[in-house]
Amino acid sequence: MSSWRQQALIDAPVEEVWSLVGDPNRYPEWAGDVLEVTGLASRAEGETYRQVTRTPLGKTETTFEIEELDELHEIKLRCQTSGYYSRWVLTEARESTFVDVEIGAEPTSLRYRALNAAAGGKRYFRRLADGAIDGVRRIAERGGAQRGR
Repeated sequence: MSSWRQQALIDAPVEEVWSLVGDPNRYPEWAGDVLEVTGLASRAEGETYRQVTRTPLGKTETTFEIEELDELHEIKLRCQTSGYYSRWVLTEARESTFVDVEIGAEPTSLRYRALNAAAGGKRYFRRLADGAIDGVRRIAERGGAQRGR
């Protein structure tokens, strides 16, 4: 297993940041590797949805599950095929939001352990975390996170 954990301060209210990270349907807007999300009717623990993701080997479509959900505070998602996961914890910090992000994999098979190693493990997950934080920051700090703005 490898993972990367990173913290950042985003200069936007927690509601703005949550509207992006708490709704997987919005991930294609800010997560550079997420191309499409379908099949998520509601956001609840145990819900699953389909996600098309750009990977080191091209595009792949897999099923993700919302493993943990605490409205405005925490969301943890896991790919049911590969064991890839992401966990976002948000904390209000005056009028800003402190984010604690962990991205990693608990590979489900030898194939995914080898893929994780070939992708660079921690380096790959660090790149994903950097990109995700930058994407959320770009939208939330300009006040465009809430739909309809």
